[in-house]
Amino acid sequence: MQQLAGAVGRMGNRHFNFFLVRGTQAALLECGVTAAAAVVRQEWERGEMGTTPPAYLVVMHAHFDHICGLPLLRRTFPAARVLASEYARKVMSRPHVLQGFWDQDAMMTEVLRQQGMVAGEFELERPETLPVDEVLGEGSRLDLGDGRCLQFMHAPGHSPCGLAAYLPSEQVMFPSDAAGFQISEREIFPTYFQGYEMYLETIRRLASFPTRVVAVPHETIWCGAEVEAFYQRALAAAEHAHSWIRQMLEAGTDPESMEEILFEHYYRGDLRIYTPENIRGCVRLLITRTSETL
Repeated sequence: MQQLAGAVGRMGNRHFNFFLVRGTQAALLECGVTAAAAVVRQEWERGEMGTTPPAYLVVMHAHFDHICGLPLLRRTFPAARVLASEYARKVMSRPHVLQGFWDQDAMMTEVLRQQGMVAGEFELERPETLPVDEVLGEGSRLDLGDGRCLQFMHAPGHSPCGLAAYLPSEQVMFPSDAAGFQISEREIFPTYFQGYEMYLETIRRLASFPTRVVAVPHETIWCGAEVEAFYQRALAAAEHAHSWIRQMLEAGTDPESMEEILFEHYYRGDLRIYTPENIRGCVRLLITRTSETL
């Protein structure tokens, strides 16, 4: 486990970060995919996470790559309570939605296996639903004791079920995917899948908090002076994509051509852990959300 701040440790692999926040109790933020959750299980079994298991498993938003690790985590920490937003709870109660998620989880497992990131043996479970024990929303607080209290807020724009969390005692922000996905350390794939303006507003809101560590769920975690630069990259990436797509729409470029142009531009680097079909669906959403602003 990598220590990020006094009360915060990072687990997982390079593509999927999980965060253990410890007071007298502990909470595990982000649930990842099954293959990444298996790494957390190994870290627990090796004693790297201490001797007190997490009392809470926090779902930051209900996309497949943030909830499919939950069954394995629940078996690893059977006493832990699952926390999520109300919208996420509804998504996680829909069998037809989850079945598609499990298919993507299986494909992600193969990608991580090819990259040598699969830890030990594990079962790819396919439960029909993922129950939530407690709902979080804007203004919710999770007091872990010893002066560590997580503050939650809605983080719309990427997804209507999105939450962000802030730990004032250590000045750590947990934005989940609210600021996009890092293709590389200097390039971000903008993910305004719910709405463009609210996506920008969320990034600006998160950037307004005094922050020493921005604990993103994928790829590089940023600290100190790099925090502001990360947020600026996220804003610039979204604004560039919006402007580019707007220009193509105004020029009358047909949707299929726009999708191909955007896919060829973005589908590289670390974004290639996702299937081409997944990212094609993502760029179609970017086109739709951009067209809604015109």
